[in-house]
Amino acid sequence: MKHKLWSCALLLSAVSVTAHANDFSVGLNDDVISTDLILDLNKQSNAALGYIYSNDGGHLAFGAMHLKHDAGIHHFEIGAKFSHVWAKQSANGSVVGIGGRYAMDLGSNLSFHASGYYAPTVLSFGSVDGQYELDSKVQFKLNPNLALFAGYRNIRFQYDNASNSTFDSGFYIGGQVSF
Repeated sequence: MKHKLWSCALLLSAVSVTAHANDFSVGLNDDVISTDLILDLNKQSNAALGYIYSNDGGHLAFGAMHLKHDAGIHHFEIGAKFSHVWAKQSANGSVVGIGGRYAMDLGSNLSFHASGYYAPTVLSFGSVDGQYELDSKVQFKLNPNLALFAGYRNIRFQYDNASNSTFDSGFYIGGQVSF
């Protein structure tokens, strides 16, 4: 196991990545706190890392890679998202969700954002049999480096031999810093 960890660390350190822009966001409600770091790798791709803690659901860590495209006021991202859940009341497991994100500039520093991912059984591991995730928010930019947002998120896991579990479902508020 230790050998595999060192091999992965050496492989990742050998990859040279120049980040063009970074966004860090924090969202919260009464039961959930989430963090998200988005790294623009180049004009056509980005990577995202994140963590969500839910009082009822447990812990969720994820990493994603997207190809992106801008068309006027529309911004599209399509890619894969690897998530691992350490559930409080269900079994732990991992999924690879396919989906993406969409953003539309509404003018006057206001924008609409939505994302969705789906992981079928074939891309689910451990005791997890599938997963879907939907998220939408409205964001207001205070300046080029700071934004506030409010949204709604629903993350649900399906299990092989247990009842399905909602990891998070509810409204949240938060902020984003660009650097």
